[in-house]
Amino acid sequence: MARHGEVEAVSLLRGALFSVTIGSNDFINNYLTPIFSVPERATTPPVAFISAMIAKYRQQLTRLYLLDARKIVVANVGPIGCIPYQRETNPSAGTACAEFPNRLARAFNRRLRALVDELSAALPGSRFVYADVYRIFSDIIANYGSHGNVKKLIGLLERL
Repeated sequence: MARHGEVEAVSLLRGALFSVTIGSNDFINNYLTPIFSVPERATTPPVAFISAMIAKYRQQLTRLYLLDARKIVVANVGPIGCIPYQRETNPSAGTACAEFPNRLARAFNRRLRALVDELSAALPGSRFVYADVYRIFSDIIANYGSHGNVKKLIGLLERL
């Protein structure tokens, strides 16, 4: 700021596009981690955990706005029940995605979408955009063959 001045810094911040992706690790590393989550899930129902996450998200997005961020893309939580770890720890799912983690993600995403709409309407000059990562990745998982050469992608991944 010292180099450009406060007015120019504010102008840069207001013109910048911010991308915010929060939530997946909160579920994966807290609520869904078997060692820690069994007692947590017994005392904290999903709706309470999601409400706490949304409240924290509201604080963080509002704080960004107060720091002069105006264009903010907010990505939702993807189908976390489809990641290998969740599929491995939920053997009853077989070769499909684990339903409980995905149900949590969908419930969180509904609340997140409402929050994005609320903040966009309540904070003057702001433009919040909801990025539906869950839908995009669900489509890729369900229709992987129509999204390019899968064998080529697998070959590239095997070389890593």
